[in-house]
Amino acid sequence: MAGPLIRQCCEAFLASFKVWNVATVGGNICMSLPAGTMISLSVALDGVYAIRSSEGVERRVPAHEFVIGDHQNILKLGDLLHSIELPVAALKRRTAFRKMSLMRLGRSTALLIGTQQDERFSMTVSAATVHPVKLDFDTVPDARSLRERLNETIPDPLYHDDVHGTPQYRKHLTHYFADGIREELGGSR
Repeated sequence: MAGPLIRQCCEAFLASFKVWNVATVGGNICMSLPAGTMISLSVALDGVYAIRSSEGVERRVPAHEFVIGDHQNILKLGDLLHSIELPVAALKRRTAFRKMSLMRLGRSTALLIGTQQDERFSMTVSAATVHPVKLDFDTVPDARSLRERLNETIPDPLYHDDVHGTPQYRKHLTHYFADGIREELGGSR
């Protein structure tokens, strides 16, 4: 069930009093930072964003298509993120969460979320990359298949580079955490 995942993503916010007392889910998404935990959560749970233009026209966008880079998203001038929808079926999935940061409540260097329902398995990579990356599988992959898919889907330039970690470090964490999630969700129910 996704309840613990929601709590883990909320607790992965920075420890700043501004974040804990003022930040909003929509603000976290619209800032479009690589470590945006609400972005990670909504992508992992197949969220859909309703975006309303200044003329009142609404369009719906899958969460995984919203953030396109560090501090970059698909909003146009005058657009407003109006609502976020998470499918009920997604909230019933088994989940696994991994996060690395320099401090317990600090900005994430890498944040990975795995979900599984029936045989289907998904892996969402964020914070390590400049925008979230979601990998979907028909079944839980073996270690080699997961590693190959990560390498094919996330080219080295897509890994984020800042004071919280080099692209090489983030790639290492991504592979390490992804394999741990694969083992956790691929194990006995």
